[in-house]
Amino acid sequence: MTSWEDRVKSLQTESQHFVEYLNGLPDDDWTKQSACDLWQVHDVVAHLIGNAEFYAGTVERGLKGESEAPEGRPAAGTGHPSLGAAGTAEGAITNRERLGDKLMSTFEARANHLNQLLAGLNAQDREKPCYHPGGIVPAENFVDLRFKELGLHEWDIRSALEPEASLMSDSLDSMVILIKESFASGSLRWAFWPGPSLPRPVRYRFDVKEPVSIAADIVVEGDQFRFEEPTAAPADVTFRCDTGTLALLTSGRIPAAQAISSGRLAVEGDASLAEQFSQWFKGI
Repeated sequence: MTSWEDRVKSLQTESQHFVEYLNGLPDDDWTKQSACDLWQVHDVVAHLIGNAEFYAGTVERGLKGESEAPEGRPAAGTGHPSLGAAGTAEGAITNRERLGDKLMSTFEARANHLNQLLAGLNAQDREKPCYHPGGIVPAENFVDLRFKELGLHEWDIRSALEPEASLMSDSLDSMVILIKESFASGSLRWAFWPGPSLPRPVRYRFDVKEPVSIAADIVVEGDQFRFEEPTAAPADVTFRCDTGTLALLTSGRIPAAQAISSGRLAVEGDASLAEQFSQWFKGI
């Protein structure tokens, strides 16, 4: 696992690479459908602008000792994509229409401002509590939160234009950190969409070796779940895959059935339960 300082530097580098990639897209590509059902490519970029503005604002308030919910936002710990997915989708489209031909210049400016803010956090600043709909989190965690947003949404764009696109490799450390933690956007708690209670819990075991290793059990009860370190308890399903596939699977970017059929996800155990994993972990 890379250090926080190295992740900050990588976030700055990958943000600039993404800007260069977007600037090189043909005009026709901007209106193509992305991997996000409700967004074209330019809508994804508009969402990332809004994300950068929100993260910068909440960190700036946190540095001043303000961690209460801003007006119009839910109390920390009560937000979830299932409560506001439609509004998020509409907001990005509205933002894109408002910005017009200033979309890219605004994206670059907002991304640079957030990255510089995060890079400038000192040791004390990094621990200061900041608001997020998913919970109160230390300021330093917004590096990983932003890297997750950037990595997944870059994939949403690239995968629609390049069938063999993969997640930016430097974002994977941040995604694993968020999967293992219980806070805010990007974590499993944020990605989990409850369904009907199950007659018995289902234990999914993940065995991921590279490029960033993680071993974990996810126990689903239908209306809730828990994340555990691997135990001696037998698993109903064992998944083996690379880290990128894990991130795409838990964020709802690729269904388990598709990952299995394409050979990206190896399964031991109950095949029907394996395919059901994606009904709970949808992300946004």
